[in-house]
Amino acid sequence: MRIKTKDLYCGAYILSKGGTLEDAHLSADGRRGRPSVTFILGGENVKKLSQEFLGGRAHVNLASFKVAINQLKEVMFDLIDKEGAK
Repeated sequence: MRIKTKDLYCGAYILSKGGTLEDAHLSADGRRGRPSVTFILGGENVKKLSQEFLGGRAHVNLASFKVAINQLKEVMFDLIDKEGAK
């Protein structure tokens, strides 16, 4: 199963619980004209994990969550840098 999210923290939660980052896309429809990144996450439990996060039932190892946030930020900034280089 796969889900899409623009929420950095939701994506990091899913990654920290065993989900995988399958792809990421940059679009220009972000707030105040800023670019927006959509993360595409896959794995057996991604829908359940997304619902846990959005429902306020997320429990996570903080170190794993921090690593996942940094991973997604790196992807996000790489996409933005590539777009700016065009």
